[in-house]
Amino acid sequence: MKIASRKSRPLLTAMLAALSIALSGVSLAQDLTADEVLAQMTEAAETAQDASFLLTGRLLDPDGSSINLEVEIEVVPGERAGRAYFIQPDALADNVIVFDGDAVYNYIFLTNQVTVFDANDPDALGGFLGGQEIGGQEMGEQETTGQGPSEGFTLSLDLDALFAGWEASLVGYEPGAYELRLDNSEEGATIDHVLATVEEGTWVPTQLVLTGGDGQTLAELFVENFRRDGGLSAEDVTYIPEDAEVIDERN
Repeated sequence: MKIASRKSRPLLTAMLAALSIALSGVSLAQDLTADEVLAQMTEAAETAQDASFLLTGRLLDPDGSSINLEVEIEVVPGERAGRAYFIQPDALADNVIVFDGDAVYNYIFLTNQVTVFDANDPDALGGFLGGQEIGGQEMGEQETTGQGPSEGFTLSLDLDALFAGWEASLVGYEPGAYELRLDNSEEGATIDHVLATVEEGTWVPTQLVLTGGDGQTLAELFVENFRRDGGLSAEDVTYIPEDAEVIDERN
């Protein structure tokens, strides 16, 4: 059972973007530029000990169909540890993806099996990790293109890092939130641009809208119930049932 298909690749992009962690404390920040907002998000990500939130929304297909999303996420960035517990879509309900250093664990609830992948493997989880398309390129190619991290999946990404090389602009400001637009310069890329609503003070991207080159909305994601520095440990977020059958695909 594959955890994701090509049409669901925008989910990870949005999930990784949503891992921009919060930092309180800037007042009267409505005069910030897009680059300054991104800098605040980077600083927030670098100072957080842990974070948890609920990712909701939907993935949209050109044929008009959609996939509802509801995923509980917990991360401990300094330990490269994280957990994604799926509530929706129904086909993935109660499944878990665990990130633990250089390993990724795909736990299937119905069979009580866990498959272990190398986090640096672009084919891990059917391309859900390293093989996702960002800026029309594979994640594994990013070291030479300046499109972001080159060492596989990492849990310390913010919008500035995830969309490195994209053109950021400030769309608007309303009390308590900025709206940014991130434009992709790569021709033929799956994602043409992203609109992000960033909460002032916490510097969390509370809403992300991913749009294709034809103007088609690819995904709408929301970050809810965000909690920063709640005392999570790596052991908390990397738990897998002890009686699960382990299938190691790293060799």
